[in-house]
Amino acid sequence: MTILRRFFAALFGLVLLAALAFAGLVAWLWITDYRPQPVEPLAVQGQGSFGAPGGLSLLTWNIGYAGLGAEQDFFLDGGRHGWPARAEVERYLAGIAAYLKDRPADVVLLQEVDLSSRRSYGINEVLALARALPGYAFVLAKNYDVAFVPVPVARPMGRVKSGLMTLSRWRPSAAERHALPGRYGFLVQLVQLDRAFVLTRYPAADGRDWVVINTHNSAFDAGQLREQQLGYIKEVMTREYAKGNYVVVGGDWNLILPGVDPDTAFPHREPRPGFYLPFPADWTPAGWTWAYDAAAPTNRSVSRPWKAGENYVTVIDGFLVSPNVTVQEVRTEDLGFADTDHNPVRVRLSVGER
Repeated sequence: MTILRRFFAALFGLVLLAALAFAGLVAWLWITDYRPQPVEPLAVQGQGSFGAPGGLSLLTWNIGYAGLGAEQDFFLDGGRHGWPARAEVERYLAGIAAYLKDRPADVVLLQEVDLSSRRSYGINEVLALARALPGYAFVLAKNYDVAFVPVPVARPMGRVKSGLMTLSRWRPSAAERHALPGRYGFLVQLVQLDRAFVLTRYPAADGRDWVVINTHNSAFDAGQLREQQLGYIKEVMTREYAKGNYVVVGGDWNLILPGVDPDTAFPHREPRPGFYLPFPADWTPAGWTWAYDAAAPTNRSVSRPWKAGENYVTVIDGFLVSPNVTVQEVRTEDLGFADTDHNPVRVRLSVGER
């Protein structure tokens, strides 16, 4: 009996210690929780010229914190890993920076850019990418700032600090971070992203504004969060159009864009993962135009390393433009997902009612 009592006493002690450690972690995460305001002004950094563009070329690209290149899988997608070796992060980041330097656009919309994260070895990716476009102005809005992400359990991501970055040839007259609505439950939200979009304004030649929105919507919810976020995006973009402005919304929508068949658009053997949801059929306002390239996928499943014809692929990145903007050209540049799990999408726009 003495041995049995000692065993249960030791077991109770271990359970109590684990409970105290868990409570301490939750308290720490709550104290350090990032709590942005609904709308916050953003500091404009870098250079950028003062001008009045009559048209714009834009690029949107989710760079996956330079950690989701072709060789990688990701635990939330059904893979086994959370982050790669440092040498691979450095190689992916160098490839991303080289592409932006060689193929710039007037306005570059980037998502998942790390500032100081364990998963990217503390590398300041914002500065690395700003150096690739040295004459550009840029703004950054945090959407992930967690002191310790405890998953995957075998190798936790730990500290994560990341955000959305908009770079532009022209210096914006204003820049704002807009919090997107919708939150997970208390414990999950403590280690989740605080979703947002970046709104930048550029004076046009006719006295109106180009209003550019860089968004990165939720990914792994059942759809309710994404519906709330779409509602707020629609509210802001239609309000800006009603003022006479030229409005462009671009980024990673984390929804299969309208007109793309969810299951047969591109060859793949992997079944469509459940979190890839189609865009709501009745959401797009009358007269607004989607701009994406239906000939090439923009995103791959990261349940396994990339292999053409195996991974699920689809189109979740692209642009939506207001009725007073004309799409001159749009294309996805198929880079084979070499440096990230997304391909960049480009669009060239001009003013004028369609």
